[in-house]
Amino acid sequence: MPPKSSKSKEAPAERPILGRFSSHLKIGIVGLPNVGKSTLFNTLTKLAIPAENFPFCTIEPNEARVNIPDERFEWLCQLYKPKSEVCEFKF
Repeated sequence: MPPKSSKSKEAPAERPILGRFSSHLKIGIVGLPNVGKSTLFNTLTKLAIPAENFPFCTIEPNEARVNIPDERFEWLCQLYKPKSEVCEFKF
């Protein structure tokens, strides 16, 4: 049976917004010990964080900035010819 329509046509209540709006995105790599999190981090960031063959080798969190090439940025630089070109970094 289709759902019954309500007699009053009220707008649905707005959902609360969790967190803050920001252009600074942060991600994390989470997983069990000894499954390759540090290796994945090294591959994505092209760094050399120690990745050993025993659990809990990496206790302190590591951070890196990753450049993401974007054709739209290159097109805008060609169109407007700015004095300097600084790509956006994702963390």
